[in-house]
Amino acid sequence: MTLKTQEVRKTLTNENFKVEEEMKRHYAHQKTENSRLQQQVTALRGEKTALDMQLIELERRMAEVELQVGVGEQ
Repeated sequence: MTLKTQEVRKTLTNENFKVEEEMKRHYAHQKTENSRLQQQVTALRGEKTALDMQLIELERRMAEVELQVGVGEQ
């Protein structure tokens, strides 16, 4: 009985070690993936800001052209 208990304990300890190692690998992979996605989000936010600024400038220019053409007068 004691021998069987020791064998089961050893097996469980080995399984536990394997699971912990696998969890560490998955955690490291997830951390890398999160970092990559955060960089993409940051880049996309920068692009959105640039596009918003261009849109504002284009709207300003359209308003100027409308005033020059007379579309704005009604």
